Amino acid sequence: MTRSVFLNRSRPGAAVAGLAAIFFLLAGCALVNDVAYGKSESTSANPVELAQARGDAVEWMPEDARGISRVASTREDGVESLLFTSATAPTGCTPTERLSAPTMDVEGAPDVYAIGQVQVCGDWVVAAADDDVYYAWTPASEAR
Repeated sequence: MTRSVFLNRSRPGAAVAGLAAIFFLLAGCALVNDVAYGKSESTSANPVELAQARGDAVEWMPEDARGISRVASTREDGVESLLFTSATAPTGCTPTERLSAPTMDVEGAPDVYAIGQVQVCGDWVVAAADDDVYYAWTPASEAR
């Protein structure tokens, strides 16, 4: 067999191996977050979907909250951060000066160090940003 004929032959096994490598690379990124960094990232369209994902509702979250991004610890430590939009402010909260910052960062979240006043909502701290954006995290020293 000549060299040119060998190079022009179809190799379906190589294509399958390449697709498998891409799949494992993409799936591996989530696995790295879960194992190496101890965090899990997810999104929910509304508070009902978030409650289903968490296993319980976030009582203070407005019913009209949308586009909810969640980063939670995969360890049993209760560390969690939420980013969402809402035309309505959280309910049952107390205003206070911000003392803490989130342990789990959510992509696209506002700079909490530029925010002075926050709301304490149970074990959570909720910071209001521009354009009806809210950034919440727990645990928070303000809640103690």
